[in-house]
Amino acid sequence: MKIKASIINLCILFSLFISLSSIANEYADFDKALSTADDIRTSNPKLFSELLAKLNKKKAQLSQSQENYLDYLNTYHLIYQGKLDEAIRSSRELLASDAGTLIKFRTRLSMINTFANSQNWTEGLSHLSSALEELPLIKNKKNHHLALIIASIFYNQLGQYELGLFYAKKLDLLAAQGRDDCLAKGQIVESLFKLKKLLPDDPIIEKAITSCLNNNENLMVSFILYHISNMHLENKNTEKALKILNSNLEQTKETNYPRILAKYYALLAKAYWQLDNLELTKHYSLESLKHEKKNSITHEKAIVYQFLYKIAQSQKSYELALHYHQEYAIADKLYYDETQAKHLAFQLAKHKAIEQKNKIDLLNERNALLTAEQALANANVENTRLIVMVLALTLSVLIFWGIRLLKAHKRIKELAEFDALTGVFNRGHFTVVANKALEYCQSAEQELSLIMFDLDYFKKINDNFGHACGDWALKKTIEACKSISRQNDIFARLGGEEFCILLTSCNSSSALEIAESYRKAIEKISSQGSGYEFTLTASFGVTDTKTSGYDLENILADADSAAYTSKHNGRNQVTLYTQPKPVQKVIQLDDSRDAF
Repeated sequence: MKIKASIINLCILFSLFISLSSIANEYADFDKALSTADDIRTSNPKLFSELLAKLNKKKAQLSQSQENYLDYLNTYHLIYQGKLDEAIRSSRELLASDAGTLIKFRTRLSMINTFANSQNWTEGLSHLSSALEELPLIKNKKNHHLALIIASIFYNQLGQYELGLFYAKKLDLLAAQGRDDCLAKGQIVESLFKLKKLLPDDPIIEKAITSCLNNNENLMVSFILYHISNMHLENKNTEKALKILNSNLEQTKETNYPRILAKYYALLAKAYWQLDNLELTKHYSLESLKHEKKNSITHEKAIVYQFLYKIAQSQKSYELALHYHQEYAIADKLYYDETQAKHLAFQLAKHKAIEQKNKIDLLNERNALLTAEQALANANVENTRLIVMVLALTLSVLIFWGIRLLKAHKRIKELAEFDALTGVFNRGHFTVVANKALEYCQSAEQELSLIMFDLDYFKKINDNFGHACGDWALKKTIEACKSISRQNDIFARLGGEEFCILLTSCNSSSALEIAESYRKAIEKISSQGSGYEFTLTASFGVTDTKTSGYDLENILADADSAAYTSKHNGRNQVTLYTQPKPVQKVIQLDDSRDAF
């Protein structure tokens, strides 16, 4: 019996040993899979995504450290897919978790990339500053190199190309070969190109491409060739640029990276524009826009909209040209504002660093003084505290007023262009936009119409029910009209209850129909939401440039005259302005001359 019991115990122990070995092997397999995914995340994005999907299905079987590693790789994948809000949320959770120092450091580096892609330069600079402070403590060679390349990429995107070149060269000295060598040389190419220091025969070009091809870094190859092609285009070597772009286009498509695809197509459009090939310029401009995110702010977006505008104008598609011109103006303004925001963020960070250094220097001086004068130690400590408090208070006041000034600037801009109550253009901004539209339509020989209306008996609403009710009526009127208005119509509040709509590429008969639809929409507004009972109607006046000409003052006066006629004839109706018939003078003959 004892022998039998011993055999059973041995079997149990052997079974337990096999089970533990199996678990250990499984954990080892997970470590290998995670490491493989990390290694191929840029060189083979498709395989990386597939491997990540398999690991996520087995997440419940991972150890805590493996799960943190997987969370980091998932965050990187979100950035690659352009899901920046999710990536930032995931990064913050990982930084707040009990993950190891190295994973948190790598997560911070990912956040820097994310903030760069989302164009949040202030937070990006803050995290970059923290990462560079932590860098001396990171002994892992691979991640030390990663921090340098991210610093170079971030500064290049910020437009601080000297700093981008500094960190790229620093990495180039450390990375003799491999992926880091490719990334370092790629950033050196970009920095030199942006600084206007890159020459077509510069040896760094061939070295960078060779290094990246040897390491299967096709995405970086595409970026390098993009800069080389751009350099050729700036030097008017269009054929060279096209040869490079077309030969690498299919490989770039395989990256499935929207940012580089938008850049490539925009550069192709630019090349064909230089060759006066409007058809291909239009084709690649539209392809570039397909890969731009809806709210992206890029120089390429402004360029391709400008091409599309000029092409539509040359083909006499004036309505489409106007649309593209408006989109170009918006994209160009946003890009300019973004450039200014980058500069401001960098200057603020620079000034903050100087201020921190000044504080440190001040504290060091105080400490030296304390050592030299032991008798005054307590007094000096209090003085130091007071100085720090004053500096902190001063900084807080400056930040507070800075934020107030930024908000005030934004508010002033809104007040300068839009009516605060209804959200449509105010009279001043309408005058500027309307004059441009009239000038454009006149040069393009297009018709333009103007609708003017004001609410009937509006003063009675204010007098009987109060100004809050009057404001409600004005906002509801605009909501009703906006719901049926055309996309390119220019809507403005001229003052009080008086509004106007400028309709480009629209004759008087169409304008009459549109005005009638506005009249019916206003008439249908129910006053129930205001808490009072009243009827809301409006009297409309319509004219066009064929009748009133292309002078804004004349066309406004004629539409106003027609609206007044609607008022005079009973209100709640639409009247088309017509030129008054000239008065004929009757000459009476003096019959007294015939008396003789």
